[in-house]
Amino acid sequence: MKSESYDTEQSKKNGSLPLVSIGLPTYNGEKRIVSTLTSVLNQKYPNLEVIISDNCSSDNTEAVCKELCKKNQVIHYFRQKENIGIIPNFEFVLSKASGDFFMWVADDDSLEPGILQKYVDFLNANPDYSLVSGEIRYWRGVHTVFVERDFSMDHNSRNIRVIRYYSKVKHGAIYYGLMPLEIAKKIALQNRMGEDWHFVAKAAYLGKIKMLDCIGYNKKLDGSSKTLKQYAKIIRASWFTTNFPHVQIAIDAFYEIMTSSIYEEKRIHSKLILALASSVCILSSFYCKEFPFIVGGKIVRLLGFKKRMRTSPNSLKEEWAS
Repeated sequence: MKSESYDTEQSKKNGSLPLVSIGLPTYNGEKRIVSTLTSVLNQKYPNLEVIISDNCSSDNTEAVCKELCKKNQVIHYFRQKENIGIIPNFEFVLSKASGDFFMWVADDDSLEPGILQKYVDFLNANPDYSLVSGEIRYWRGVHTVFVERDFSMDHNSRNIRVIRYYSKVKHGAIYYGLMPLEIAKKIALQNRMGEDWHFVAKAAYLGKIKMLDCIGYNKKLDGSSKTLKQYAKIIRASWFTTNFPHVQIAIDAFYEIMTSSIYEEKRIHSKLILALASSVCILSSFYCKEFPFIVGGKIVRLLGFKKRMRTSPNSLKEEWAS
């Protein structure tokens, strides 16, 4: 493993604002990472460190990152000797962070200009909040798919914040928000489906969550986030998890609340109620709200396909041949 030396204490002394650590795990990010880093550096935030962990890339990522380090001293590059997996790579950049605040940024995503300062200002003014994010704009290629809004969890009850989060979350990219470093380091990561959901739920238990009324993060849906099945394959999930991801996430939420140290101060009956409510919210949100539309869409496509086959089989053959 290689690293570029840096003096974090000196950075803290010199900066008039809190030190912000950006964790950027990457693998074969040669063609993506420059754009992502540009969006971070263009924030013009004066007290910043960017920690890159290269998960033993087989492309030209190392050369690209080392060249970037030469041009900007806030970038600190580490290369793993072997591929340690997605979650350990996320954990690694967090372990190297020493700022007052921390956030992850995926190597194919980007920050909106000026959003970092807004995040810092909000957390400085609201110490009872554990995470702040802007609205999240999701992209597929060069087209916006949708924008995730209204995701603040600011109820005074910790239980209600957790339940509301699990009942609303579909994509989980609020995970890429800014949080106090001490909060991020309290929450252990696990290699499982929906880990971003469970991380944010625990953050919601530890403090309030705010989504600002402006775009903050641009999330690409073309990489490992393209489908749940694709992500399941990357993390080597079981057959059950791959085919029933929301059931697995609900099971994990139940187990997490019952066993995690984050919730350990709760009495057993209180934990059981929270665990059951959270699991039910995950299942009902998907199977009552989303699943019918998924099935309906498949039926419509199937019926349309059969109709086209009856009316114009030759044209379909020509379409497939082209």
